[in-house]
Amino acid sequence: MVGKKSGLIGTYKYAAKKSRSLVFKSYVFISSVVGIFVVFLTTLAGITWTANPVGTGPFREQILLGAILLVIVIPLVAPVFIVSRRQQKDRSTVRNEGFMAGAGYGYIVSLFIGLGIIDPNDHTLNWQLESVGWWIDSLPESYGVRVIVLSIGMIVIIERKTRKLN
Repeated sequence: MVGKKSGLIGTYKYAAKKSRSLVFKSYVFISSVVGIFVVFLTTLAGITWTANPVGTGPFREQILLGAILLVIVIPLVAPVFIVSRRQQKDRSTVRNEGFMAGAGYGYIVSLFIGLGIIDPNDHTLNWQLESVGWWIDSLPESYGVRVIVLSIGMIVIIERKTRKLN
């Protein structure tokens, strides 16, 4: 039944079935794939840190991983939850769903760019826009966090602006 939703998976199914925007439907799919990948990597990191304790205290690393997981996943699923809630109240439009999908895609792109900036390792770049990659890699690490925080702020701003458009 489409009208009944419960939990994360139910919300994703509901939002995908009720949406009239192809851009938003694609975001539902892409964000679920990225979210599953992030949870998988975080689980592997937790298993690795548990198997190889560094001696910093019990479960300190797992708490850090949990916090990182929440900071990454909540903005990733926020556009889907916002649109799903609006669909339940019959306040969702194709245009607003497209805006929220765009904000979500912006977050995904900024997350990967920000993590590339934060990563202290030198990267080997063999692609057409190599100079752009070198420029991004040369930015100070604090810029990576700023890019991610700005994209989260953009999700909030677009949510508020599209709420007023209904």
